[in-house]
Amino acid sequence: MSQRVVITGMGIYSCLGTSLEEVTESLRKGKSGIIFDEERKEFGFKSALTGMVPKADLKPYLNRRQRITIGEETEYAYLATKEAMKNAGLTEDFFKTNEVGIIYGNDSVSKAIIEAIDVVRDKKDTELIGSGAIFKSMNSTVTMNLSTIFELTGINMTISAACASGSHAIGL
Repeated sequence: MSQRVVITGMGIYSCLGTSLEEVTESLRKGKSGIIFDEERKEFGFKSALTGMVPKADLKPYLNRRQRITIGEETEYAYLATKEAMKNAGLTEDFFKTNEVGIIYGNDSVSKAIIEAIDVVRDKKDTELIGSGAIFKSMNSTVTMNLSTIFELTGINMTISAACASGSHAIGL
């Protein structure tokens, strides 16, 4: 490959909104995405404040098999990626004829690990976890799943650097 091209689009799915327009509007109005979560208090957290992100609805985009094999982080990343593709003027057909990869910042995937441990503790049987739990618990789960869903043939990287993960991914 003699030339390298980076096409960048923007997409977001966050506690401030689930699109660029919503987040822009929230920022302009000074709206916070932080809420008081009673469940956090019940669990003993010193602060019940958290950024609550709405549950993603992927039924219009992914089949059942795809939806049950991805974790919450990948759900959000999928919708942000779809918006970034639209923002960049790309279609999924572009990926089939070009070598495209992705870089995502993803610090942790604790929910999948907690759910798997809960099953083992409750049922005393590791077979009930299923092989999908392993993939959901990997920090690279987002890029691994998105590269499969979008049939990407380029390099896919996950940057895992705590709160700086996203910034480092942008810098690469």
